[in-house]
Amino acid sequence: MFKELPGAPVREHIENYIIESVKGLKQTGINAKIAVIRAGDDTGLLFYEDAIVKSAERYGIEVQLISFDKDVNQRYVELALEAKNMDNDVHGIILLRPFPEHIDEEALRTKLTPSKDIDAVTDISIAGLFAGKDTFMACTAEATMELLKHYDIDVCGKKVVILGKSITVGRPLTIMMINASATVTVCHSKTPHEDIVAACRNADIVVLATGLTESFGSEYFRDGQIVVDIGTGTGKDGRMHGDLNIDEIRESGVINDLTYTPVPGGVGAVTTAILMRNVIRASKVE
Repeated sequence: MFKELPGAPVREHIENYIIESVKGLKQTGINAKIAVIRAGDDTGLLFYEDAIVKSAERYGIEVQLISFDKDVNQRYVELALEAKNMDNDVHGIILLRPFPEHIDEEALRTKLTPSKDIDAVTDISIAGLFAGKDTFMACTAEATMELLKHYDIDVCGKKVVILGKSITVGRPLTIMMINASATVTVCHSKTPHEDIVAACRNADIVVLATGLTESFGSEYFRDGQIVVDIGTGTGKDGRMHGDLNIDEIRESGVINDLTYTPVPGGVGAVTTAILMRNVIRASKVE
């Protein structure tokens, strides 16, 4: 049996808090606002940006999009970030990554004001996660944990494999899983293929966060597993897909029992809601 874990019910649970909070802020003269900074036209980033805009509009949160072409000079991006740091009307800033290869993302990350770091990429937010402090957490990683919790999937004692070690997903999610008493294995681009396959097949829960669209089929899985698909990209049919090749898995006949998050409509739907919740939290900081 194939079972999907849609993100919509999880998002709706978070929405009530956001809607009431936005109303409360407006009554005090505060209009929650987020600035989104992007360079280039990566399809996954454009998809996420569009989701942010639609989500913000639904809740009454303002959005300012700051986009550059892929050849933009580093200094122009830094100046835009610095301006939003200083803008008191902007409560949250998100840097849509990856940026083009010539852009120093580390420099941008360190320039971001921590109080506006709603996607938890600054050193203060990262250190807070390790120390268990009440700081912003990476939205996609937090969305993953909330989705699993919503569907009563307890990771305590479970073998979890995370494919990807990015600062926005893989690494923070690893810490969150460890804090929840899961046994975690992290695989990445330097992990031998045979080791990745073995780790995935041995896991109870597999998290795909590689950006390798439709690259993980029946070879990697067995019956009874849970797959959380975080990847987004354009598939062979021109539509948005995740890292999981669910069509190949279904057609192979090798696997008959798999629970997974769809793309679109899975973790991403929760991620944008958590991002908006973080904007509300930042708006309340005086």
